[in-house]
Amino acid sequence: MIDKLYRRASAQIVELEQELDKHLAMDTKDTQPQFLFPLYQKIEVIIDRIIKLRARRQFIVNNLITDIEEMEEYEHKKANDNKQKH
Repeated sequence: MIDKLYRRASAQIVELEQELDKHLAMDTKDTQPQFLFPLYQKIEVIIDRIIKLRARRQFIVNNLITDIEEMEEYEHKKANDNKQKH
């Protein structure tokens, strides 16, 4: 499940980065200033979403994966203790 969460966040980041690249590559030299503001707002929203997803992905790496490793280690020790008792 953790790997699915990580992959999903990564895929969303890639999609948003592609969308951001598309907006940043737009030729706006002939665009009137009042029409640039909505574009800037879109770019800011995309950047904010990328930042949020990167933070989520980092949280998964830093916290959840460590928790799973500790849980697996605990289960392994528990299984070994049960074998030694019998």
